[in-house]
Parts: sequence; C-alpha cells; structure tokens
Amino acid sequence: MNQITEIVTSGAMSIFVVLVGIVVNAVKNYLTTRGGKKALEVVEILARNAVNATEQVADKLDIHGSAKREYAKTSLIEGLEAHNIYLTNDQLNTFIESAVKTANDAWKN
Repeated sequence: MNQITEIVTSGAMSIFVVLVGIVVNAVKNYLTTRGGKKALEVVEILARNAVNATEQVADKLDIHGSAKREYAKTSLIEGLEAHNIYLTNDQLNTFIESAVKTANDAWKN
C-alpha cells in the first residue's frame, strides 16, 4: 500500500511540475505580447526578490507554509504596482512558485 501511495505521489508531483512549467510559459508569452520583454524581466526579478526576502525574514516573523507565500505575494504586488504591472492571482502564484523552485534548486547545489 505504501508503494502505491509513493508511486501516486511521485506521479502527481511530476504532473504538477510539468503543469507549472506550462503555465509559466503561457504567462511569459502573455506578458511578452502585452507588456513586452522588459515587463516580464521585471516580474521575474521582483518574484525572485520577494521569495528570497521572505525566506530571510520567515523565522524572525514566525511565518510558515501558506503564510510565507502570502507574504511573498504581498511583497511582489507592492513591487509590481510601483512599475504599473498588474497580474491575476493565478499569475502571481505562478511566478511565486517558479521563484521558489529556482531558489530551491540553487540552494540544493
């Protein structure tokens, strides 16, 4: 039974990673056509900075899990508004998840 659970979990995570990649690509294409390449670069940089800043203050503020994501999302929204860039909630989540994956990959190496 545990093996079946592990296989299902592994498969679900693989599918999730593929779907996140597809969504990030779609959002990138949308932003490139809508706001240009510069807007896309700004969003990626701000998302990466929001995730890194959240990781740095998470222990001090005692935030974990979904609260960390919301904290990073709030930081990202504030940065984007300064550049007059507005995204949907799903798009914000996608960029946050992409930045988290990038950060996790970098920290593992």
